[in-house]
Amino acid sequence: MIGGAVVLALRGIARTPADEWSAGPGGPLIGPRVRAWYRGCMAPLEAGLAAAGVPPDALTWASLVASGCAGWAFAVGCVFLAGWLTILAGTLDILDGGLARRSGRASRRGALFDSVVDRWAEFLTFAGLGALFLDEAWMLGVVAVGAFAGQMVSYVRARAEGLGLTVAVGRAQRPERYVLLGFGAWISGLVAHLGCPLLGRQTHAVLRAALIVLAAVGLWTAIERGRWAAAALRDRETRA
Repeated sequence: MIGGAVVLALRGIARTPADEWSAGPGGPLIGPRVRAWYRGCMAPLEAGLAAAGVPPDALTWASLVASGCAGWAFAVGCVFLAGWLTILAGTLDILDGGLARRSGRASRRGALFDSVVDRWAEFLTFAGLGALFLDEAWMLGVVAVGAFAGQMVSYVRARAEGLGLTVAVGRAQRPERYVLLGFGAWISGLVAHLGCPLLGRQTHAVLRAALIVLAAVGLWTAIERGRWAAAALRDRETRA
């Protein structure tokens, strides 16, 4: 079943026309074709929610609840469930913005509310990861770096936009972070379950690897955005 779903998804992505867009060296890990395919998959759901009059804030709150549940699932060791909940939280986080635009409810207040809730959602998820790896000092460090990197990626963008810049660079933007953590946890839970009879214990090596990658690319993205914003401001001041 899982293999069939993957094959169907890959066929759908291959048949999806991508927008004319050049990512460049600082473009996101998830390319335009995958993003266009995902938007196409979500479009009917967005239309149905808009027709039903569902407010975008309801999805934002639901995303926070899902993230809190994911943090709890990580904390108690239910990594497979936590992965699915993280993917659900990411989907809801993407849907709320699309729903706001489709229903004509997009506003600055909504954008602020969404950003604040996103920071709380990340905190809850990483708090659960910290509880999961409480007895492993080096992994606690990785979790802390990953949490810090995620906050810095968002902060640099918000600070730059407050100075009049539009920041689109960065390898690990929010969708990439959801994919890395959500699918990393989901696959790790599956591998741990299947490998337990062979190893005699559960191991979450896949989740550890995903968190290391997440922390590394998150830090790089924050640095990359900071360098780009500083260069853009310097260029603006030079022309002025």
